[in-house]
Amino acid sequence: MLKLFFYTLLVFFQSYVIQDVNKEQVNNLLDKQVIVIDIRTDKEFKEGNIKTSFNLDFQKREFIDNLESLNKEKEYLIYCASGNRSLKASHIMKSLGFKTIYNYKKGYKDWIKD
Repeated sequence: MLKLFFYTLLVFFQSYVIQDVNKEQVNNLLDKQVIVIDIRTDKEFKEGNIKTSFNLDFQKREFIDNLESLNKEKEYLIYCASGNRSLKASHIMKSLGFKTIYNYKKGYKDWIKD
């Protein structure tokens, strides 16, 4: 029973590493000055992006190497076009030891609406 308790506790605490956020929360995070990573292709990034973001193309071979060079203690907001790539990238970041990852679950397509 004690073992089950510790596994449950572990899952509970790990769930806060990746937090799905919506457009309003993204705006709040931008005010908080988190590091914003756009993981779309270079072409997509050049066509438009969220202010202060920098591009790390998820589809490039060196993506993981680029992530490993970042400070894992800082907070990161990660987004793609629709939320699919960013969710995958969030899990990669978690496995690399990043402490706080905000995943913009609807992505840039949601950002440019309205």
